[in-house]
Amino acid sequence: MNQEPKAADSEGIFESVFVTVGNGNFDPLIKEIDKLKAEGKLPGKVIIQIGHGKYEPKHCEFFKFAPTLQPYYLKATLVISHGGPGTVFEILRKKLPLIALANRDRTDPMHQVEFLEAISAESNGLIYCPSIQKLAEKIESAKGHDFIPYQRPDCTMHELVNDFLDKIDAKEFRYK
Repeated sequence: MNQEPKAADSEGIFESVFVTVGNGNFDPLIKEIDKLKAEGKLPGKVIIQIGHGKYEPKHCEFFKFAPTLQPYYLKATLVISHGGPGTVFEILRKKLPLIALANRDRTDPMHQVEFLEAISAESNGLIYCPSIQKLAEKIESAKGHDFIPYQRPDCTMHELVNDFLDKIDAKEFRYK
């Protein structure tokens, strides 16, 4: 479903924040969101999908998993997410304001960092947050950020494959 990016309300406060960690464990993010909510730095409604995490928020609504996250995305005026490419692209396709953080405890510690750095360099559709300690600052900057919907680049992979196959045919490769 395509929808226009939602912005902060007239006071610059996001009315409904949805946080997702995917199917992993990202307790440092969940703890920080819960702390920011308790401190009043996230005054709107905050719902968190905690995945396999052990920490259960005390100041936010939460759940572990759902058959679909669609209802939560539809109500969100801001999404805060781990940096998994599948989740990030799903949120960007929905044209939702996004703050994304790399879960460095998952797989290769630089995998999500490199992905988020690259995607944030080519799109204003998200704000990359390099560390949990900078999350409050990034949330504050999101209030005035001009979230421009992500434009997926044209795919030319099929042209590269066809060119490659044409070159193979022209040389009449034979396998022995």
